[in-house]
Amino acid sequence: MMSKTKLMVVIAAALSIVGCDQNLIRNHSNDYLRAEEIPPMVIPDDKDKTAVGQLYPVPEIALLSDSPETFNAPRPQPLAENLFEETVAIQTFGEKHWIAINKPPAEVWPRVRNMLTRGGIPTERVDAQSGLLETGWLQFKDEVNVSHRFRLTITPGVGVKSTEIWLVHMQVTQGEEAKAGTWPEISVSEARDNEFTQRLADALVNDISSGSVSLLAQNIGDESRVDVVTPEEDAPYISMDLNYDRAWTSVIHSLSLGGFSVMDQNQSAGTVIVEFDDNPVVHEDRSLVGIVSSLFKGDEEEQEVLQYQVRLIQNEQVVEVRINDSQNGSLDRSHATKLLKLIRGNLS
Repeated sequence: MMSKTKLMVVIAAALSIVGCDQNLIRNHSNDYLRAEEIPPMVIPDDKDKTAVGQLYPVPEIALLSDSPETFNAPRPQPLAENLFEETVAIQTFGEKHWIAINKPPAEVWPRVRNMLTRGGIPTERVDAQSGLLETGWLQFKDEVNVSHRFRLTITPGVGVKSTEIWLVHMQVTQGEEAKAGTWPEISVSEARDNEFTQRLADALVNDISSGSVSLLAQNIGDESRVDVVTPEEDAPYISMDLNYDRAWTSVIHSLSLGGFSVMDQNQSAGTVIVEFDDNPVVHEDRSLVGIVSSLFKGDEEEQEVLQYQVRLIQNEQVVEVRINDSQNGSLDRSHATKLLKLIRGNLS
């Protein structure tokens, strides 16, 4: 009898809890909507102010031009075409070649190390901050009397958040490894260089361990090799820490993407005449909703396709890329910056 009584008491207590006001445990997720702005904390001059400050300071933004009272919202800029999916390619320029991948060095570094480990390739030197990997001595089955080793240099690429892997090969007669000396400027065997480069590129394509990031490798290269510079007293430009010939090739490739079309080019003069189509690409919607919506749309005025002149200027340290109108006149700073960012986004 007592057990039945206890059971009824437990059931009654449970029902009472379930039937209670649901605010017993209040949801705080919307409290921020009722938050009020309060003045910042004032620290006396004789006290230490270093411990109190803004957690998320908003940086000052330099005004590119006078801010109008009214304006039309611009269309969103198209995404760089080389950022949609991961791409690994062996790029060649002159007699040089390298592996290019559109991932930052901090992601590429651990992947390369893992691939060397899985392949049973020993490493003699590892310098994450410099992006340097040197393998131990290796022997190939078709050349047992020769010892080989490779040096991999991982650097920031020309593209946004991209990486380049450069490789140098060295070989000596087996047994004379201690007399090898310093690394050569170019690979001793072009065939071995090409073979190892191809195998590494194939391994990167098939690698499924992407996503991990090396904290030690985050500072590889320190500064970007390509930047959009917006000085206060001068027109904006792209700064490219490359030799002129490679900078030219990279810019010409970029100007074939993102709405640009190359109309004329003169490498010796460093000028490129381009057209830029700012009209969005609209795909016809044949669904019922699309057909009905089209009935209520007026005729939209298409923007004129304009011509611009892109100039490459070789300075003592970098190559500058500037853009003007077709008559080599200056553009509005904000418009020039927008076009330069489009060019920069598709550089590779």
